[in-house]
Amino acid sequence: MNFRAENNEIHHGFQMDFTNGCTISVQFSKYNYSDQGETTAEVAVWDKDDNWYVLNEEDNHISLIKVEECSDVIGHCTTDLVAFIIELTRKLK
Repeated sequence: MNFRAENNEIHHGFQMDFTNGCTISVQFSKYNYSDQGETTAEVAVWDKDDNWYVLNEEDNHISLIKVEECSDVIGHCTTDLVAFIIELTRKLK
């Protein structure tokens, strides 16, 4: 697993690369779907083939589902939700 911190004019946050080939990005700047890190952050998940994932609405957001032919993010995530998505990403196959 690798970590990358991002702190520049546009990005404030970090990325984590997992051994399964997936990456999670957690961002909280004024340019993200967050409250600039006060209580929420924006999360993006993708795999080594550049497939992007979001929370699955069909199972009440307890799994990740691939987004067809585009990129997407999960906005306004609380700390508990970020931790949950990190674990889902780690287990993604």
